[in-house]
Amino acid sequence: MTRPLALLALLVPVFTAAQPVAEAPVALDGTHQVDLVSEVNGHPYRLYIAPPEGYAADDTTRYPVLYILDGRRTFPAAVTARAFQDIYDGLDEVILVGIGNGEQTFDAWFSHRWRDYTPSANAATDSVVAVQFSQDPETVVSGGGPDFLRVLREEILPLVDSAYRTTGDRGLTGQSLGGLFAAYVLFEAPGLFQRVGINSPSLWWSDGETFATEVAFAEAHAALPAHVFLSVGSEEGRSMVPPMERLAEALRSRGYDGLTMDAVVFADETHTSVVPAMMSRTLRVLYGRSE
Repeated sequence: MTRPLALLALLVPVFTAAQPVAEAPVALDGTHQVDLVSEVNGHPYRLYIAPPEGYAADDTTRYPVLYILDGRRTFPAAVTARAFQDIYDGLDEVILVGIGNGEQTFDAWFSHRWRDYTPSANAATDSVVAVQFSQDPETVVSGGGPDFLRVLREEILPLVDSAYRTTGDRGLTGQSLGGLFAAYVLFEAPGLFQRVGINSPSLWWSDGETFATEVAFAEAHAALPAHVFLSVGSEEGRSMVPPMERLAEALRSRGYDGLTMDAVVFADETHTSVVPAMMSRTLRVLYGRSE
């Protein structure tokens, strides 16, 4: 019995002697960030950028870009999913750009996305949600989607195109309110993004106004040149699953020229647990290695 105790006596100083090191920011390898203040709406934005592994300063190759909403939270998942799929060359090379506003708290993130990702103002819903999520009612203000689309078109896209060797091949993906915004952009600015991920979209917004938008679009357009991926978790409930399936069926039934579409319901996933799965599948569907 004495030898184990003697061994323990040797080990204890090893643990107690350990001292905390100076705190340093954690960063994903091969990524960086760019901050800007929009002249369109006056709000700050932070871009989280991850060029593909093959990106080199002395190369002339150009790359497509995937813009990822809710960047601070979803960008790391996208970078990790790409790294794993790249082990077997599963994806085409693509520049990943997460879009956030540098938010460090839930409240700041919530008000930012509530403003930017809603295509119309709905004061009644603002009030209900402010109470539900214990938010300051003055910060829960919807309807900034049209301005945020201008931020994308006039500021963020040109900034990335000027700083990186990009092609005109752009993708946009979002989840929840971000999925609502991606659907809005698909019909409001056709052609701006050629690949669109509409994940767990909040199509309940303003009594399902997205469906009226799609009907009006179909009446005026025969073409919708895009590769669209729709997804939702099976455990997200009646307000989320049937509307996603309804939008998928509407897109299938139109026969839009130039449209290709994939849709999936992730089994046993909730509105939050589905995020890593939808991010990985979005990359695989929209950027799977072409032969």
